[in-house]
Amino acid sequence: MANSFRRVQAPVASAVTLCLKRSGAEVVGEVKLADGVQFSSTGELPVAQAFGIAVHVANEGAREIVVIDPQSVWKDSWGTLAEA
Repeated sequence: MANSFRRVQAPVASAVTLCLKRSGAEVVGEVKLADGVQFSSTGELPVAQAFGIAVHVANEGAREIVVIDPQSVWKDSWGTLAEA
């Protein structure tokens, strides 16, 4: 069964937000997480590393992973990306 993720336009305070974009020929990711009021960020990372961090943090905190993908770089092999 494929993982399911939700596309959003802005970070969601109650979720782990994975922001994707193309940087040259590569896809990079950034993980954003709210600590109540302010968002902290990993900065840009290789997409596999960002994805791994997002999954780990989401599992540890029982949070949803949401995705910001303005350049439509999402790959179907990562799971289902549903519109919000």
